[in-house]
Amino acid sequence: MPELPEVETIRRGLQEKIKNKQIKDVVINVDKIVNKPSLGEFITKIKGKKIKEVDRRGKYIIIHLNLEDKLIIHLGMTGLLIYPYNENSEEIAEGKIKTKHNHLIFTFTDDTQLVFNDVRRFGKIFLVSNINEIETLSKLGIEPLEDYFTEEVFIRVLNKKKKGKIKPFLMNQKFIAGLGNIYANEVLYRSNIHPLRLISSLNKEEVRNLYQQIKLVLSEAVELRGSTVADEAYRDTDGEKGKFAKKLQVYARKGEPCIKCGHSIEVLRIEGRSSFICSQCQKL
Repeated sequence: MPELPEVETIRRGLQEKIKNKQIKDVVINVDKIVNKPSLGEFITKIKGKKIKEVDRRGKYIIIHLNLEDKLIIHLGMTGLLIYPYNENSEEIAEGKIKTKHNHLIFTFTDDTQLVFNDVRRFGKIFLVSNINEIETLSKLGIEPLEDYFTEEVFIRVLNKKKKGKIKPFLMNQKFIAGLGNIYANEVLYRSNIHPLRLISSLNKEEVRNLYQQIKLVLSEAVELRGSTVADEAYRDTDGEKGKFAKKLQVYARKGEPCIKCGHSIEVLRIEGRSSFICSQCQKL
């Protein structure tokens, strides 16, 4: 699933490319993609709307339209937003992005198109006047790349779940918005913290290091336009792969030597997700 760096990269691409464009038409090939309002109301209300701004909250893209409407997009596991869409592009011609997965197509008044492509169909689209109409979005936690996310704020949030384990905490969107499996693995490894450590067991130095790594890893990943990993599902708005995958130190490196100590990287299953660790550097 695209995480904060991938969604932020897409947001920036859309902000640059579609701001001030007006929607002329919309084609919906898979009805369930639109979660709210009804399909007919969505089509009626979206036509003629102008893009005012493109924002992000956690893993959600928020497109502000005129008349205070907001187009909310959650990419799910494999969602792509491609603009401008060109059926003759190299990625499409080579079958890396398949046109049969184009589930929603926006056509603007200049006849350019924004396409939502989603192989696994877990993506969701909403058209609302208030983002709090979407319960999961309204309950999101702090944004880790915002200036207000200080070490003191991080400690206060940690204290809400002192008896919990650190990795599930990091991935809980109600506490920190946007962190997912890739970056939770990375920040814990770079902080030398085992993913099953209890939050209450972390000392001040470990908490400070973890806070700093969250900021550093996410910032570097955004700078390198996200991570396209083994499944190659993620692409930016140009259809290009993210470059941070080459910088990953532990994620998806099972059996490879730890870059710090040489010990083999192992995999644990924690709440149904793969956790990649060096058991020598990340002691439980």
